[in-house]
Amino acid sequence: MNPVEKNDTHKIDLHAHYIPGAYKKALLECGEKNPDGFPTPAWSSEEHLEAMECLNITASMLSLSSPHINFGDKNAAKALARDANEYGAELVRKYPRRFGLLASLPLPDVESSIAEIRYAMDVLHADGFSLPSNTRGVYLGNERLDPILEELNKYKSVVAIHPNKPGSIPADVVEELPIPIMEFFFDTSRTVANMILKGTVTRFADIKFVIPHAGAFLPILADRLAAAIQMMPSIFNGHIENNSIDVYSDLRILYYDVAGVCLPRQLPAMMQLADADHFLYGSDFPYTSLPACMKLEEALKNTDLLTEEQRRRINYANALQLFPRLSQGE
Repeated sequence: MNPVEKNDTHKIDLHAHYIPGAYKKALLECGEKNPDGFPTPAWSSEEHLEAMECLNITASMLSLSSPHINFGDKNAAKALARDANEYGAELVRKYPRRFGLLASLPLPDVESSIAEIRYAMDVLHADGFSLPSNTRGVYLGNERLDPILEELNKYKSVVAIHPNKPGSIPADVVEELPIPIMEFFFDTSRTVANMILKGTVTRFADIKFVIPHAGAFLPILADRLAAAIQMMPSIFNGHIENNSIDVYSDLRILYYDVAGVCLPRQLPAMMQLADADHFLYGSDFPYTSLPACMKLEEALKNTDLLTEEQRRRINYANALQLFPRLSQGE
């Protein structure tokens, strides 16, 4: 029996971050000592494993956080993606039952990203990929990224989206509020809406997209967006060949992690739009401190919203469907 299945309190973490030395160095060299208004947390694999024990996490799927790896230099982004991916793969080789790798790509560079997909899958044996909601203003759903998504589709990839600083932010409005508090939700919602409107979700049907933070503002926007499409179909559906946009169908296809403060209001709203087998546990460690992770875990554990079966599926069973290697024996 898989050790994950011995105890229903065990979890697989779909929203967990690692901080390779090369990545931290790149942040500092690019003036990102406090990216998005927050200091980069201390991190080591040993500390991460200790936190996992406290949170009953059996496996963490490691990825990079915002601001990701593109600071304006195409070649530097390419090199940093390779360094970070190789470091993550080494961690997985060292702790194959505890860590997985969601590899990074040097977006929006098409040629280099396709090469990195092949290297990550064929050489490093990555479990999936993590893509930022936008890279220097280029959002998912943009047709220039289609060749990259075609390659990810060929590999039937799991692709976790992570919010990034928006391409542009209005000046002099809540300027003292750190970017993740509000802008991350806007950017997640913006890129997913763009993917839906451009037919990305259905055109690349073999990709399993994971949307962070219980769908951000999507449960609020879904009805408004669907109504607009119904009232003005020629405007929205004209560029989708042999198809029409179905907001609700696309939202049911996507997966959602439950990292962050999704209770008491957000998760119930999102669960009206997606089935319980499309939700996945996420801690956001170490960008969310261990005490905060424990508090959020307690809220998920005690909410009356979830049945014990739904809790079990969100904690680990759904993730095992996406990452079957974790269901194999040690």
